[in-house]
Formats: sequence, C-alpha cells, structure tokens
Amino acid sequence: MNPTDTLKLALSHFDQEDYAEAQALLFALLDAHPRDKDALHLLGSVAAAQGRFAEAALAWQQALRLLPPDSEEALALRYRLGRAFYEEGRFEDAFLLYRELIESGWQLPELFVAAAAALQGMSPSGKNDPQALALLEEALQRDPDQADTWHRKAALHERARQWDAARQCIHQALRLDDQRAQYWLAAGLVEHAQGQFEEALRYYDQALILAPELVDAHVSRGTTLARLRQHEEAIDSYRRALRIDDKDADAHLNLALSLLVLGRLEQAWPLYEWRWEGRSADPYRHATIPAWNGGSSLAGKRILLWAEQGQGDTIQFSRYVALILQAGAQVVLEVPASLLALMHSLAVPAPLTLVAMGEPLPEVDFQLPLMSLPLVCNTRADDIPAAVPYLCADPARRVLWEERLAALAPRSPARMRIGLVCSGNAGNVNDARRSIELSRFAPLALARPQLDFFVIQPDLRQADRQWCEQQPGWHWVGAAINDFADTAAVLAGMDLVISVDTAAAHLAGAMACPVWIALPYAPDWRWLLNAADSPWYPTARLFRQQQPCAWDDVILTLRAALAVHGASPG
Repeated sequence: MNPTDTLKLALSHFDQEDYAEAQALLFALLDAHPRDKDALHLLGSVAAAQGRFAEAALAWQQALRLLPPDSEEALALRYRLGRAFYEEGRFEDAFLLYRELIESGWQLPELFVAAAAALQGMSPSGKNDPQALALLEEALQRDPDQADTWHRKAALHERARQWDAARQCIHQALRLDDQRAQYWLAAGLVEHAQGQFEEALRYYDQALILAPELVDAHVSRGTTLARLRQHEEAIDSYRRALRIDDKDADAHLNLALSLLVLGRLEQAWPLYEWRWEGRSADPYRHATIPAWNGGSSLAGKRILLWAEQGQGDTIQFSRYVALILQAGAQVVLEVPASLLALMHSLAVPAPLTLVAMGEPLPEVDFQLPLMSLPLVCNTRADDIPAAVPYLCADPARRVLWEERLAALAPRSPARMRIGLVCSGNAGNVNDARRSIELSRFAPLALARPQLDFFVIQPDLRQADRQWCEQQPGWHWVGAAINDFADTAAVLAGMDLVISVDTAAAHLAGAMACPVWIALPYAPDWRWLLNAADSPWYPTARLFRQQQPCAWDDVILTLRAALAVHGASPG
C-alpha cells in the first residue's frame, strides 16, 4: 500500500474512532517515511482525541518543522498546538503561542478567546483577568454573535464583582443562545450574588429544564433556597445533586450547612468534612501528619489542633481543647498571631503549648483542624460543651484599658457602658449581609439616659469613624487595640456588648459577657434559625432580621430591649 492510501485508511479509522488501528497504520507509515507531515499531523490528532496531549504536541511540533512557517496549514496547526499545551496545563506556553499568532496578523476571534483562557489558567486567582477581559473584548469586536464569548466575559465580570456588567453579558449570551443550561445557571449566579433570590431560582429552574442532571444547578438552587431560609427544599436540591454525583463536594458541604442551621448536628458533622474538597476550599494544612479520627487512644500522645477558618471560628471551637486534654493528650494549639496572647487564658485542665501560625511546630503524633473536633467528640445538639467563661482578659491589660476607658467616660454606677461592633472583615463574602453602618445604631442612644458607647473594632471604616467622632457619648477605641487580648480587656470593661456576627461576638460569648448579636435574615449555621438564645454561648441574646436586608426592625428591637436591660422586676 502506498503512503497516500495508508494515510487515507488511517484517516478513515480515525473518523470511526478506531484510534488503535489508525495509530498502528501511522506508526508503520512513519517508520518508512519519518518526514511525512500529514502522517505526523494525523498522529497528533489521534493522540489528542484520546486525551494524550503531550504526545499530540510532540507530533504536531514535528509536523510544523516540515511546513512553511507562514502557510495557512502551519498557522492552523500552531493554533491546535496551543490547544494541546492548554489541555496539558502548559498555560504560559499556550498563551505565548497564541500571542505570537495574533501579532503575526492572524487575528481570528477564537485566537483572542483562547489567549484569554490561557491567561486565566496562568493565574487562577484572577491576577490576569483584566488582560483576559481585554482579549475577550477584541474577540467580540470581530464577532459579536458568539454566545460563548459573552458567557466567558460575564464570568470575568462576576469574579471581579462587577455585577451589572456580568448581568449584561450573560443576558446577551442568552439572547444569542437560550438553549445552553450553563448560561441560565450563570445568570442565576449573578442574581444570587445581588440578593435577587427569587429571580435566581427562575434561572436555575430553566437550566434544569434544559439539563435535568446539571449538578451545579441543583447545588446553586439549594444555596439560594438556603438564603431564603427554605432549608428543607434546599436539602432536597442537594440530595438530588448527590443522586447524580455522589462525590460532589459542594453538594455535601452545603447539605451539611443546612442540616447544621436546623440543629441536626449528628447528621451534619460527617458531611461537614467535605469542606476541604469544594471549589473554594481552604488548603488542608499539616496533611503530612496523621489525622486523629477519634477512635484511637490519645493517652501519652501529642496532638496538634490548628485553626482553619476565621478568628471567630477559632474562638468558638477552642472550647474543645479542654476535652482533648482530658482524654490524656498533650496538645499543641496553633492559632493566628492575633489570637496567641488571648489563648494563654484558655481554661484547660493541663498545660498547653501555643504556637502562632507560621512558626515552627514541635514533634506531634496526630493533628486535627479545630472544626473537626465536634465530629470526633460526637457533639449533639443537647450536649454542646457550653461552660463559660473559657476565655478571659489578662489582668494587667484589663487595668490598662480601664484607665483608658475611664479617661473617656468615667465609670459610674448610674451610667452603662456599651461596647459596639458594627462591621466585620470587608473582604468576607458575606460582609454586605452582616455588617451595619454605625450611624444606624444612633437610636440606641435614645433608649435610656446615661449611656456611653465604645466602638471597639480596630478596623473601623472611614465613614463610620467620621460619624462616631461627631457624636457625644460615642468613643472609638479601636486604634489602640493590637490583638484579641486587647479586645478581651475592653470587653471586660463593658456592661453590655452589642455586635454584628463577628469574632468579637464570639469572644464576648466565650468570656460570659452579656452580648446581643444582630443577625441577618439567613444567619450563619451556628446561630440556628429562630431561637433568641444560643446553645454555644449562654450569655448571648440573638436579634434577627425578619426579612432580608431589613435592619431597621432589628435596631428598634435592640433599642426596646436596652430600655429595660438591667431594670429590677416590678
């Protein structure tokens, strides 16, 4: 058989997806004719069709050496080579090749799209997103009727939290092609991010009409239902997702969160371990150290317990350290540096080794993240370890802070000191739902006479700071707070703490301070759904939104409660 006929036969097998026979024919042909560019080209295609992109790239690179560099065939093959690099994870090589093609004048829309994708692959954190966005805009100038390009552009705007632009782009994609479930899902995600939950559900439902087994749509539908406090329906959505893909981490994790907020702790804790596998999961540190599963004895063993999420989470779950020490273990507790001094006050029955994150660790036998302790300790809703206080203020710091507070507003039996925290970390994805402008707390000053307000957060936002400086009886003391040991000393000097859902609220609860917590309509799981108290913090009182984004009623309820707080019965 001559080379031409062999190549035709190999192509026929390739078209029929008989890759093994096509490859055998091509290898035989190349043994006899190693510089046959068409055979090398097809061999690369056979490899790529089977997902063997490194082999495909090698074959195509050999073929390119045999082609005139500026020929149409060479340009098209270089584009395919870029795709192989991309699929192989060689994003920078792919981008450089695409850029070279564009700069040579071969400015097809798909080249700009491919270059944008390669840039994103080079920087999953989004550092290259502005460049990628510019490339997509170039593609749309050349071909504005590509729905997929609009979809990609919408995703970049969404990641930058440019919601109006994201909405416009995804709606343009839907106008061009309303039969792609992924576009309806993307539109729903934008509406969810903007708090338009009913609208988001409408988009998810349309996505599921088009693709009933689209797992991400079931999971996203569940998260939106959870924001509407419809947790039973959310659970149903997560379980539908898991029937389709029982390994989907986000479905498992979100199912856990809905079960937790409903108080079904025993069902939830095993599922909560999927938090390490989701799309936005934190890295599991210390993975080289054996994890303790709760089944083996800790007597005489040394275990590392380490902070994994926010500072409030670390404060809340540090209560379990005492239980691990009671089991006979030596405990090394690793926490953020901002919590290190505070944790020296942790009420525990035996000595504790404290280490700041990033510092060298002693040798240990086991490790466990703090938020896995409820699972291994078999915590039920009716036996949460809630003895408080388990943290307290350092006596020396307390004296120092009392002097500072008294200089601003002298202590008097007739006056009440209120510590106030109005906002959390602005970078938190839930910040817009949980934080409140300080000025909205102004009605509290009218609840009763002789109130002194101390705003105790160190990172007070500029507008809140300016408002505070203009109000008599309001004092911002956060500028002198260096760590949570300082925060504890300030809290210890208050008669009452009023806080949004932040680490300071957890600390006040852990110190057994009277603390009132203002919660959004769909609260974090640890506050449950409807109770006015907390099984985690006996001295806490919860004030809840009755509808999303409606803080006015919460403020009015706080004011009414403050008016009678501490009053004698009758």
